Amino acid sequence: MLAAVLHQTGPASAFQLETVASPEPGAGEVLVRVKACGVSYRDVVERNGTYRRDVTFPLVQGIEIAGVVEKVGASVTRLKPGDRVCSKAFSSCGQCRYCRSGRETTCRQRKPTRGGYGEFTALPEDVFVTFPDTLSFETAAVLGPGAGVALNAVRDTAKVGIGDWVLVTGATGGVGLPAVQLAKLAGATVIALSRNPDRRDALLEAGADHVVVDPGDSFAPAVKSLTGGEGVDVVIDTVGSRVFNAAFDSLAPHGRYAFVGQLFGEDIKINPARIFFKRAQLLGVGSVSRAQLEDVVRLAAEKRITPRIAKIMKLKDIADAHRLVEAAALFGRIVVTP
Repeated sequence: MLAAVLHQTGPASAFQLETVASPEPGAGEVLVRVKACGVSYRDVVERNGTYRRDVTFPLVQGIEIAGVVEKVGASVTRLKPGDRVCSKAFSSCGQCRYCRSGRETTCRQRKPTRGGYGEFTALPEDVFVTFPDTLSFETAAVLGPGAGVALNAVRDTAKVGIGDWVLVTGATGGVGLPAVQLAKLAGATVIALSRNPDRRDALLEAGADHVVVDPGDSFAPAVKSLTGGEGVDVVIDTVGSRVFNAAFDSLAPHGRYAFVGQLFGEDIKINPARIFFKRAQLLGVGSVSRAQLEDVVRLAAEKRITPRIAKIMKLKDIADAHRLVEAAALFGRIVVTP
């Protein structure tokens, strides 16, 4: 089969298109014919060396997979050939204390989803959920590590509710845009932060009540002004260190700060007194569970959330796709097809 292979970290040009052996499903695994794969920012930071956890070479990336089950291995009970499936970012064991208490994204035996940059991939059954034929493969591919993580952040970690004020950083990104939609569905007043003034109207159409355009880290006064000087009840931060200080300054007393993404390598510094004087909660958001992925599949099928697909490209153009994602050149997700 054809696959885009990385043999080391590097720029987008590091990908090599190669013919490799097609995988066979082992016990508990399913073989999926890949129909579409989202190009996630996690793929970018793995490829450029910023994110190193569970990264070994040679590597066929691609965590946002949608396709059709071709074959199932022994002990597979939930899926069958012909099922349309999409993926979450990790498989989990289902047996440890974390899995058995609804915290499967912390499973100590979790293994990353990989293989979407190839024509076939064999992965544990746990990775996949089915989706209806009313959703395209391109839409289904980006639901898990995009809208699924956003659901984890908004509903299950930050517990956004009716009447909350919510600030979403990186609001035009793969997690940021569904976070805007989901926070609005939860009854919040949503402030979307973007660096690009051209995306204001699209963010308002997606459900944002207010859009703050700021190319750097000086947006706190604008957020405070919109909230009558109080600040927001919740920050959903999909960017990380480069916006942390301004986003924390934007947080109201007793606010919840949910860390979702870290797009850069630098650390943050904060005096602990800033945290306890504000009575703030700092919350780490994990990946997406299978139940959360099933929920966002249903929400997308009901058209209550709508992923934005900016461009569909061929696998042979994976280097160009990575360049576009890394430069945040397009508003919406880039999807590759084999």
